[in-house]
Amino acid sequence: MITGYNANIRHGDRLFHVQTEDSGRSHPHVITHLYYEGTILSSEKCEYAEIVAAPDLTARVRKLMEEQH
Repeated sequence: MITGYNANIRHGDRLFHVQTEDSGRSHPHVITHLYYEGTILSSEKCEYAEIVAAPDLTARVRKLMEEQH
């Protein structure tokens, strides 16, 4: 499991929080949530079960996370 990404993004006078996390091999997906004032406005999920056995899994999941974030 890879440590997630977090970012605060200001748009006009609003501050949004973006959080991306890996759920690990037992639940192979990356999920990103967009928050505003503690409420999830949007989510995006990317499954990666087809690459769980890849020798470069960590690098590939990290790339998925970076692209999705």
